Amino acid sequence: MSWNADLFNIKEWMIRNLRNLAWIFGGLAVTTALIASQLCVVFVSTNSIPYSICLQIRHVTPQKYDLCAFIYKGHKFIKYIIGTEGDTVINLADAIYVDGFRVGKAERTSRLTPCNDCKIPKGYVFVAGRHPQSLDSRYKEFGFVKISDLEGKVLGLVKRDDFKEDTFINWKD
Repeated sequence: MSWNADLFNIKEWMIRNLRNLAWIFGGLAVTTALIASQLCVVFVSTNSIPYSICLQIRHVTPQKYDLCAFIYKGHKFIKYIIGTEGDTVINLADAIYVDGFRVGKAERTSRLTPCNDCKIPKGYVFVAGRHPQSLDSRYKEFGFVKISDLEGKVLGLVKRDDFKEDTFINWKD
């Protein structure tokens, strides 16, 4: 076999296999893009939840006691879903309960008013952070969150450096 024939065979082999590799890498790129469009790393700058880094899974409906993501007044919030439609919210001396579950105390300030006794309406959820000073559904000014505004389920990845279990309301984690 001549040198030219060997080069021709190598070239032919490369062309044939490059097409296969293009399909493989193209498929991997599409798969990676699809996964990346569903996942989002969220850095939490407040102490409302015990995590500083979370993973948001878009288009996955969070359930009761799951962390969820939503936009409130132009900012992304990460909170726990504590109550769903039909659950009873009770305010006993500013200690807030949802279906008998103690969410925490709502602090009265000049800008925040604890919520009243009510039932969570259809299409809404009651959200709360684990820190006692979290801005959440315990306050009238924040209120309930529309289910349609939820942007997906959130998983805590990295606990906060300053996390101390005794400073947080003890909930399912």
